[in-house]
Amino acid sequence: MKTLFHIALLFILSSCCKSKLIDTIKFTESELRVNPYSGNEELKFIDNNNIVVVYRNGHRNINQIELKECDGGCCDHYLVESSDNTFFGSDYKKSNLQIIISNNFDKYTGIREIPIIHFAWDYYEIEPYVTGTGFSGLPVDSMKENANSIGIFRDSILLRNKMYYEIYTFPGSCLYPDRLHGDTLYFSKNEGIIGLLFSDGNLWTKY
Repeated sequence: MKTLFHIALLFILSSCCKSKLIDTIKFTESELRVNPYSGNEELKFIDNNNIVVVYRNGHRNINQIELKECDGGCCDHYLVESSDNTFFGSDYKKSNLQIIISNNFDKYTGIREIPIIHFAWDYYEIEPYVTGTGFSGLPVDSMKENANSIGIFRDSILLRNKMYYEIYTFPGSCLYPDRLHGDTLYFSKNEGIIGLLFSDGNLWTKY
């Protein structure tokens, strides 16, 4: 009898408990526009030895996650566009270049943080082990102001006898500083990635 009572009670409680979609958190068009790539481009760079490195087979996707807020077994949820990822691959060291816009949302406070644009260069030195470089990020709504405040914005810069304007010089970091990794990534909102300086002194520029 007690068991039947518990089953009936659970049925009543579950019938009263209906989860709902609280909100869908999306990137705005202006936030996504800081990345000039569609993912269909072919990126070419020339290095110090006049070798051309090509990145292709790209794609750009928005990843969506579900954040649940549970109370008494009833889970209301947010659908959040968590990241906008643009990926390009190359035969060179089986490496890839990524441009990522991250969208963070605190489900407890209800505060949506400003999306951040950041970059990564990864390669397989010894498969299946990946050596990755992450490049510092900036909030998409105030890139220039923040870059100026930390000294990584240049009104103009000369790379391999070509002048570029309004350039962000993102510093790189790697968990394995003794391996080849990116030192600086040069980026323009209009032209995308215009250069990569590596830890061995090799400079790639847009070709």
